[in-house]
Amino acid sequence: MRRNGKQIMMVVVFLLFGWFLSVPVTGQEPGAKPTLAEVDALMVDKTVENCEKAIKGYELLLKDDPKNYEILYKLADAYSVILDIKTAGFLEEKDEYKPILKSLGTTANGYAEKAYKLNSKSKDVVASALRAYAYYSASFGVVKAVFKGAAGHYKELCNELIKLDDKFRGAMGYRFLGKLYIVAPWPVGSDSKALKMFKKAIEKDNATLYSHYFAGELYFEDDEYELAEKEFVFVRDNTPSNDEAYYFDEYKKKTLDYLAKIEQKKKK
Repeated sequence: MRRNGKQIMMVVVFLLFGWFLSVPVTGQEPGAKPTLAEVDALMVDKTVENCEKAIKGYELLLKDDPKNYEILYKLADAYSVILDIKTAGFLEEKDEYKPILKSLGTTANGYAEKAYKLNSKSKDVVASALRAYAYYSASFGVVKAVFKGAAGHYKELCNELIKLDDKFRGAMGYRFLGKLYIVAPWPVGSDSKALKMFKKAIEKDNATLYSHYFAGELYFEDDEYELAEKEFVFVRDNTPSNDEAYYFDEYKKKTLDYLAKIEQKKKK
């Protein structure tokens, strides 16, 4: 009888221990929907895995509140962050990017458009719409996107963001205009206009390395090696902002390549 009692006790302890492990750390009931704050917390450490988890959470919340512009733009941003990571912030146009640009870019742009229709005066929404539209447009190929008229809407969003807050997210409006003028073919593209935009971005937010990097590239292409070196040294010696750190490794590597080329130029 004692032996049976002992065995029963062990089974009870085992079951209680298993139940304890099954209770979510957040204190939610199993199967309960997360809160918006809990999903947002996943996006603090920006990885593909965390973004994918956040997307599932935002989609669950959106079912109950389909016209919530905040959830919509955050969904768009989660997809855009995945694209940032997978394309190094679209540092270079590559054929291998086209499948994910088309799938994720289209999805991000769809959510961002809905958010924009609900609240076009929010700088978070406009910034989200701009980034998602940039990736969506890139899925056509830069030349095709320009001739399809994508550049016009892209510039409109940039200028809207500048009007709302010209310093927002590292002077994003100016930065994105600068990148457009670099990659777009003539007559839209213009290195002089691009440099003007990146200089303006640096004036508004000196800490964002993205602007310094592309200013350095433009100076280098124009044989202004001293000015290029100054920008690249800044990129090399400073820490990326939180908004760019998760995709900036490739920029750091290319920065070192450019500095090595400048050293070679000096020796000649």
